Amino acid sequence: MVNISVIARRELDSFFLSPVSYVVLTAFAMIHGVRFSALLGQQQIASGMVATRTLWLSLSLLIFAVPVLTMRLMSREFGQRTIENLLTAPVTDGQVVAGKYMGALLFTLAMLAPLWLEIAYLEAVTDLDWGRMMAAFMGLFLVICQFLAVGLLCSTLTRMQFASAILSFAALLGLFFAWFLTGGSQSQAASVLRYLSPLNHFRSFGNGVIDSRDLVYYVASTALLLYVTVPVAEFKRWR
Repeated sequence: MVNISVIARRELDSFFLSPVSYVVLTAFAMIHGVRFSALLGQQQIASGMVATRTLWLSLSLLIFAVPVLTMRLMSREFGQRTIENLLTAPVTDGQVVAGKYMGALLFTLAMLAPLWLEIAYLEAVTDLDWGRMMAAFMGLFLVICQFLAVGLLCSTLTRMQFASAILSFAALLGLFFAWFLTGGSQSQAASVLRYLSPLNHFRSFGNGVIDSRDLVYYVASTALLLYVTVPVAEFKRWR
């Protein structure tokens, strides 16, 4: 556990020293602020609806932010051959993957500062349904965990950071819109696509409903992605 925390701290420091990270932070904050101001200007929208739409906006922006944030996690290590230096310390491949994942997760949660400030403002001027909000926050956290696991796996698959970003963006975009591709079809393939779509599962959380099936989906998919990343990282290291 100590090794994981050391790697996570090292990764978190590198995020705050990277110009790309600040570009993502600035773009995320600006888009969030502009959209939030536009929603407040629509007087017919209740505060609860503004909060819900703000959460959905965060979810949409993560599709673009996560590939940029995760592209360097493992690709840089393999591309610059620094992975060997990292693993000369008494750490395992699993600890490296877990540490980098935790560092990315902490930075992404910090990136959501505009969201927390906007929700705090809504609470100051009106009464929010905090039962529904807590369920929505839980859903957003689970989506972040899943998206970062996808990005980390894609970063492990290639030595090129740009290729990693494109690959993870395509994967997240496919997962996000898989639900729309099914239309009203009731076929087996359509059912599978609906189940694989994070959007379909987040809807329950956004409506204030915590369904155990949705929890299992997010936890199992995230765990599976991280589990697969470990042997991939080991394979890439010995190539």
